[in-house]
Amino acid sequence: MLRALRTFLLLLLINNYLLASSEYGWVQDIVGIDESRFNYEDGSDADLELYLKNSFFSSVKLSPDGKHLAFQSKSDEFTEGILVAKTDDFLDPNKGLEKATVAKAAMKSSSDKVLGVPALYLCDFNWVSNSIILVEVCGKQFDRLQGEIFSSLGIFKLFNIKTKEFKNFIYPLEPPPRKGSSTFADRYKPVTFISAYDDEGVLMSVAENKRGFRYAYLRKIPFDKRGTKPNGEDIYVSQKPCQYKVMNKTNNFCNTPFIYILGKDKKPALTFSSDADSVYAHYTDKNTTKIDIDLEDYTPFGLKGDLLYLTETSGIGAHGISVLNLKNKKITSIIPEDCHSLINSMTSLNDPIPYAAGMECDGKKEIIYFDQNKRDAQILSQLAPAFPDKTISLGNWTDSNDRALLIVQDSSVVNEVFLLDLKKGSLRPVGRTSNVPKDKLHKMVSKKFKTRDGADIYGYLTLPKGNVQRLIVYIHGGPYGIRDFDSYDFSEQYLASKGAAILKVNFRGSGGYGKDFIEDSYNEWGGTLLNDIADATKSVQKELGIGREKTCAFGASYGGYAAVAMAYKHSELYECVAGGMGVYDLKILRDGTDGNVYTYNDDYEEMAEDFWGNDEARHIDFSPVFNGNKMKSRILMWHGLQDPISPILHMEKMKEELDNNNIPYQAFTMSKLGHTFGQKDDIKAHLPVLKDFLFNEL
Repeated sequence: MLRALRTFLLLLLINNYLLASSEYGWVQDIVGIDESRFNYEDGSDADLELYLKNSFFSSVKLSPDGKHLAFQSKSDEFTEGILVAKTDDFLDPNKGLEKATVAKAAMKSSSDKVLGVPALYLCDFNWVSNSIILVEVCGKQFDRLQGEIFSSLGIFKLFNIKTKEFKNFIYPLEPPPRKGSSTFADRYKPVTFISAYDDEGVLMSVAENKRGFRYAYLRKIPFDKRGTKPNGEDIYVSQKPCQYKVMNKTNNFCNTPFIYILGKDKKPALTFSSDADSVYAHYTDKNTTKIDIDLEDYTPFGLKGDLLYLTETSGIGAHGISVLNLKNKKITSIIPEDCHSLINSMTSLNDPIPYAAGMECDGKKEIIYFDQNKRDAQILSQLAPAFPDKTISLGNWTDSNDRALLIVQDSSVVNEVFLLDLKKGSLRPVGRTSNVPKDKLHKMVSKKFKTRDGADIYGYLTLPKGNVQRLIVYIHGGPYGIRDFDSYDFSEQYLASKGAAILKVNFRGSGGYGKDFIEDSYNEWGGTLLNDIADATKSVQKELGIGREKTCAFGASYGGYAAVAMAYKHSELYECVAGGMGVYDLKILRDGTDGNVYTYNDDYEEMAEDFWGNDEARHIDFSPVFNGNKMKSRILMWHGLQDPISPILHMEKMKEELDNNNIPYQAFTMSKLGHTFGQKDDIKAHLPVLKDFLFNEL
């Protein structure tokens, strides 16, 4: 059945991707490398091609009546689509996917020049009735922590599986007025999906201008409306603005998914506003209570009486769950003290309050149960032992509350989906998202390390199937708020297939461990952060019986900086270092003269003060461009010529420093790339070169 699913989805979706030619043509300024090494020949490396394959599907969801499964899939150039199949026919081995399919839609790769988005893609979808799927379209944006990301724009489409119509539903930018003038900000009015409502419409939050501020309208928008404006019936209108402006500072959380918290029967129970000093929660009976929380630290998601449930956020992810008592304004964490890194939470049908959450506790995966008397908690506790050391999600219940999807995730299975059927008492496999066979996947094993200053940090060690040929320390980017998870990474899997053990470290500054864990590492780019990685490296070297001569470090973005800095900060541990897209001069980064995209933000100076401080001597000590004469490891660097996050100036200065000190190195520039690894043809060009360098075969 999985083979049929793969074949059918490939036939469904338009895929214009061309295999890499023998002449790559997008690499320049090569130092110490034969240019022909970048010209990948198809079929020459089966492992590389295997780990770069697309998933069969990226997401699957069960319809409210349980009669249909909807699959989302994506091709190489952002050509995406949705395929809908009858659930029972799909699971019947005598019928298969082709006979089970009832509807399919594809969205071709495109851009939106009006919104300034170079690439649109299908980022999410939800069943909003038994026959209609609401599809959200997203676009590329910049984020100071993550670099280039894809984020919500407020563009939605509808896919009717009965009529097969795939049509535009909501577009966030209104046309300019015929008379007078208006700014882009006035015309740009993205909406936010709140909930399915009934067979005629969906609940959305719509930000409307009134008296110079924006107010959140909870609106039922009918599926059969004309045009792409968010017209419909107002269910509730907030009495306070969701956007405030003081001088030139604007805070706008009108379009956050939690702007409305729904109660029973999908009626609004709570909404939010703010001013320059505080955040306010508003009961929809018009009573207002000051809650005074930082919505960068907490995200509301459910209300039970006077208890507001919040996820505790740090960086790109949540690290816990708390409860705010709206009467006494006290916040209480409901997770054990040794737990961190909230991975997911499980809720029952029509109940936003979680009965359990998947977390890491002292670095190990665990399920924390908040209410073990709930039926769903008891079901989960019976299923969980069959999937040790994996992330488990149980949800997407049908309206009859008898069918659900169980999703199992980690680096050794990627994503595996099962259908739980309580009436039949069965758990049947729906499929695996990955094209890679299980016996070719390598498992990330959780590790705990003690640092030189007595702190506990965590990470993962991935071992190859055979003997360990090299230890490669793979350093994540950020560094603030980003972290490594037990999940699929094509680079890691590829290097492990060649005999490398891969170490990933969630050093201080990483997300998921709380705000203090991040902020205590500020101004420590070349200090505590590198020391943490070095201490973890020593521990694993001892465990594996591997010394410096077979140990390398590599990474991109902050990871690129950290790898190159190891060549003089901890050269006794690393025979080689490979840095991509790195920042190597902290002085010009700090003062904003490197031209990175964030220097144009109004708050750049405030951010720079927090992240790097004002100690120039420390900036020099932490900057590889001032320490080339101390470097004792083999060095490889690569960069994207179009990089707006870490401008190419950094690598140019680094090369100049190494040349001036007669330090040998190898380097290349990917002329069409920005702050990214690129598409498959780009990866096929440079990943084998990186592998050969790390294994000392370049």
